[in-house]
Amino acid sequence: MKENEIKEFLNSQNINFAKQSTIWATIKPTIGAYNNGFGDTMHVMKDHILHFNNEGLAIFAIDDNSGRILKDTLKFFPIQDIKLNLKMNVLGLLLTISTEKGDIEFKIRKSIIGCPWHKENLSFILLGMSAPKE
Repeated sequence: MKENEIKEFLNSQNINFAKQSTIWATIKPTIGAYNNGFGDTMHVMKDHILHFNNEGLAIFAIDDNSGRILKDTLKFFPIQDIKLNLKMNVLGLLLTISTEKGDIEFKIRKSIIGCPWHKENLSFILLGMSAPKE
């Protein structure tokens, strides 16, 4: 998948695209994910695209067979409504997105075949999350 496809999709949904802010992640089935509207896509550990911008976090699923964006799965969480927590483990990272309806967890691998932008963007996102807040 090309990052430009993601940019075009987000722009068509009136969501601002920010450079170096898109990563590929796999959702973990949790009650919080279900409560936040991911019931249809969490049961199969589906891959999702996470896009961070100044306004919040956009999340949408990817079709397992074609690798295309599943347009009807888009969820947007305003920045003031979420809290992010990132933990490192042996195989990659675990991102927990806390909302008032519960926690949504995503496994993030260090690299994704066919998506060279993921590894570079992940570095930028990790730097941004570790930078001291002013």
